[in-house]
Amino acid sequence: MVQSERLDGVDIISFTTDRINALNVDSIRPAIIRLFETPYSKVVIDMDGVNYLDSTAFAMFLHLLRVARSNYCTFRLCSLTPPAGELFELLQLHKSLDIYPDRESCTESFHRVGPY
Repeated sequence: MVQSERLDGVDIISFTTDRINALNVDSIRPAIIRLFETPYSKVVIDMDGVNYLDSTAFAMFLHLLRVARSNYCTFRLCSLTPPAGELFELLQLHKSLDIYPDRESCTESFHRVGPY
């Protein structure tokens, strides 16, 4: 369900499902939180192909934000599909989370401006 790779000091998470919801969030969340156990970790969450998110998915992202900040880590989202992007804007989460149009620009942003 969650795939992870490391590129130039940045962990990149992607999903093998097109939905993040109450049925699978409990298996997704721990895989991402594990990356925040090391202080100052940099993580890209690639949302390419994820077309459906329910309220538990958004709660997960807010929880990830809190856990990341408490461990001095940073995560950024990229490649939101139009349906997912609309929901992030509707809930105004695009103001709290760093969102990039594609994986390349998201990964480069860590090298360009640093983690904070």
